[in-house]
Amino acid sequence: MIAQLQGCAGTGDLTPWEEQFVRDLGAWTQGGRDTRNVTAKQATVLERLYRQHFGDDE
Repeated sequence: MIAQLQGCAGTGDLTPWEEQFVRDLGAWTQGGRDTRNVTAKQATVLERLYRQHFGDDE
């Protein structure tokens, strides 16, 4: 999810806050590969953004 949302960065699809959030999460999680330290609140926001931009496929 993180990697896919990172692909939206710079396209205008994300608000500036959302774009920074996704970039920060990508950096903190090594591109989305190590999500052990993502908080429940961050996961909720991430899931909301993913559904908003990619549908409810997961």
